[in-house]
Amino acid sequence: MTSLWKEIQPSDEYKVQLNGQLSEHDRELLSYLYQPLLGTDAISLYHLLWLEVERYQLEGEPRTHKTLMDLMSVPLERIFQARIRLEGMGLLKTYLKTGDKKSYAYQVQPPLSAKAFFEDPMLSVFLYRQIGASQFQRLKKRFTVSYDDLQSYEEVTRSFQDVFYSEANISPHMPEKVEGGQSLTFRGESSGVAADFQAFDFHALYAGLSEAMVPRKTLTYDVKQLIVKLSLLYGLSEQEMKSPILSSVTEEDKIDTEALRKACRDSFQLKTNSALPALKHFAEQTKAAQKLPESEDQTLQYLKKSSPVQVLIDASKGVKPSNAELQLIDHLIHEKKLPDEVINVLIQFVLLRTNMKLTKGFTEQIASQWVRIGIKTAEEAMAEAKKEHKNYLTWKKSGGSKPTRKEKTIRKEKLPDWFTASDDTEEAEDPEFLKERERYLKERELKKRKAGEE
Repeated sequence: MTSLWKEIQPSDEYKVQLNGQLSEHDRELLSYLYQPLLGTDAISLYHLLWLEVERYQLEGEPRTHKTLMDLMSVPLERIFQARIRLEGMGLLKTYLKTGDKKSYAYQVQPPLSAKAFFEDPMLSVFLYRQIGASQFQRLKKRFTVSYDDLQSYEEVTRSFQDVFYSEANISPHMPEKVEGGQSLTFRGESSGVAADFQAFDFHALYAGLSEAMVPRKTLTYDVKQLIVKLSLLYGLSEQEMKSPILSSVTEEDKIDTEALRKACRDSFQLKTNSALPALKHFAEQTKAAQKLPESEDQTLQYLKKSSPVQVLIDASKGVKPSNAELQLIDHLIHEKKLPDEVINVLIQFVLLRTNMKLTKGFTEQIASQWVRIGIKTAEEAMAEAKKEHKNYLTWKKSGGSKPTRKEKTIRKEKLPDWFTASDDTEEAEDPEFLKERERYLKERELKKRKAGEE
């Protein structure tokens, strides 16, 4: 998913539409209720798109995404990630028109009212989990007002017919309708977070719920929406949703929504031993599980931009480094004063030479050598690592290392392309090393012959 931002270029045009007039109260709702869930980038993008439409208008002038990059002072990837977060939360709809060039239309949706937000089964739980009980209650109190239900009053409102009447002598010509492509200004209403019915198999749910136990008329559209949202919120499958639904059916063959919410929450806590679920973004999951680059050019850019800790995490398939490994990296940065990109190459080189162990002694030995010869860039470090690795392989082939009985077969890790990308012939090897190897082989052969004669 992280590569989708590449579909948008800075030169691509976009225009902004408002789905109804927005108010300062909407701005307050966004800052207090949505920002803890979406982050500052998404809310900043929302406000910026909102401001691009003139007051009392519903559509702005076309611009390029370079404008957003300049105004927000962030790269296009962050703008894309902010955009899809707004889309997922129901605050933005995106439309694309292709032709000679791509053109996007961003339709800004109003936020949910405070009442609808706190009554939403997913949003209220995610906000509670994000900001904690005390802050949640403080925010809820901020949007809570005293309101008399007027139960002790009798309604005496007069109807239209009581106040007005229609004069029969009216003009035969009706007022002109608004032309196509135009609209009277209006106050928009948010549909909130949409329930994805395609992601939930109601046929599988019905298979385990007989008509006698749960009449189909009980599962109204609103109830189905709630079931889908609770399933998504608590990670409950169609099979796991059956028990909470059965326990929430009333004597009148209706679903008690509060009982259904509580039953689903109890099932989640029983299954996970966790109080409440947290809101996560697919972008974070994809970033954590992204594949390592394969070509030498990709690897070079990866090593230049990544931190040493991240390189070690990626090499360990997402496992966090130990305290000793973190101390070693800190030593390389502050004591050896090696650039991050050089340390990244060093980490990969040491792991592949030591069966994926970041050995302190060997790491410091190579680091000291690279400091002495003045390696400052990833390119220089890769060249030196390839040279060192090639000499090591040649030495192994010449009999420099003989396995003992106690040695065990170790798994071979796949070398990165930059280890074997070029200079892989004998002619490219160090001449002094080749001369020394030839002398060593001749001396060893001479000793064998003498030993045989004796």
